[in-house]
Amino acid sequence: MPRYSVALVRATLTACVAVSFPQGGAAQDGSLNSMLGTLDVEAKSHFADGQLNGCLVEFNLMARDWLYKQGAYITVGGLFGVMSTQGNLATVLKVVLHDLDPRTMSPTPSQPASAYFVSGNSTSKNAVVETYRSDTPGGIFVVFKMDPTFSVIAEGVSKGTGVRIAFAREDASTDIRVLIDTSVVKTEANGQRTRSPQPKTDFLDCTQTLLRQTVDAK
Repeated sequence: MPRYSVALVRATLTACVAVSFPQGGAAQDGSLNSMLGTLDVEAKSHFADGQLNGCLVEFNLMARDWLYKQGAYITVGGLFGVMSTQGNLATVLKVVLHDLDPRTMSPTPSQPASAYFVSGNSTSKNAVVETYRSDTPGGIFVVFKMDPTFSVIAEGVSKGTGVRIAFAREDASTDIRVLIDTSVVKTEANGQRTRSPQPKTDFLDCTQTLLRQTVDAK
């Protein structure tokens, strides 16, 4: 279901290093640093039995892990949004974590122990309904109550401030926080971002339809 692809991210970063900075070393670090942040997002509607049952934003981003890996490069992919199951709505978050070897761009899956949405100085931990091991290597899938997580997502998308998430590599350990910029639809090998309001429009239109559909069915 999710568009997250290690191969896609690896190909982009490999081109960035090999083409722009063939000598490696400090120049290579500079090349990778230009890729830090959101790489791309895409809003998608999902259907089951001919009915709309989900509004999701799929994302890929690159960051550095200063908490566990002395600033090593990581990729974070996955999705967030709203899903309907048996007439009930819930928010969901999937986080797929890979550690990157900056010399070869070889990704190593590293499944997080937990993942949450972040709002100000708090997280959505108290709204967690269930946490699952994802079938994607390095992935975790978390289901939350709609309140208050939906308002956190909707505000970040509608205002253009982005959606901030946090995840930990181990239970009861320090969370890594990253920001998903929902306006970035493409990133070139030189780090140049292409931005568009389309993900925002598509996601908000989808959620309005899904909410209305759910209310009408009750």
